[in-house]
This record gives sequence, C-alpha cells and structure tokens, in this order.
Amino acid sequence: MFGVDKYNLISFAPSVAVIAVSVVLVIVGIGMLKKVIVQDAEKAAASDAE
Repeated sequence: MFGVDKYNLISFAPSVAVIAVSVVLVIVGIGMLKKVIVQDAEKAAASDAE
C-alpha cells in the first residue's frame, strides 16, 4: 500500500535534501554566532579593563 516508487522518490528525495541542508545550516550558523558573541564579549571586556 505504501510501497516506495521511483516516481515518488523523484519529488521526495530533493525535498528531504533541502530540509536536511536547512537544518545543518541552522546548526552551523548557531555555532558560528556563539563564537562571534564570545569574541565580542572578550573584546568588550578588554576595552572596559583599559
């Protein structure tokens, strides 16, 4: 009843790939944002100490 058909995969596979890439990019973006926030906080702390 719910067999996997080649023609179903033609539209399903790219959709899943787009969703997977989107999730990966969000995770990578959050990691990069955290690093930039830490660097900015360190620069602010260094400039306040002077």
